[in-house]
Amino acid sequence: MRLHTHLWSSAFLSLTIYPRHPGKATLMTLAGVLVDLDHLVLYALRSGDWSIAGALCYNRYRHQKRVPGDNRPRYGPLRSWVHQPLLILPPLWWLARRHRALQPVAMGVTLHLMLDGIASYWYDCAGRQLVDD
Repeated sequence: MRLHTHLWSSAFLSLTIYPRHPGKATLMTLAGVLVDLDHLVLYALRSGDWSIAGALCYNRYRHQKRVPGDNRPRYGPLRSWVHQPLLILPPLWWLARRHRALQPVAMGVTLHLMLDGIASYWYDCAGRQLVDD
């Protein structure tokens, strides 16, 4: 799923849930977007390039078909355990029940993973490029 989709959907839902609590809305929006930092870290660890510009450039071409003469490296899926809903959501929601301040974070991460799951399903069914990991 693209970054701007996560940003706008997280912002819309957080403002709908927390219209009078801008701090909680901001926290939920940030949690819904910053989950994707694991992609940047995995790219940096695999490539040795810690620049955001390099990661964005790589993201543009990594899903394209290889053409003759294209010798750019491919680093495989850039998904860490943070993008595994069964691993991350139960402990996160358990913590959110014990510490109410974490509820916006849990909602933002849940929304992010739901959007990724929906986009992945559409990608698998339609064969179209909707998922950016």
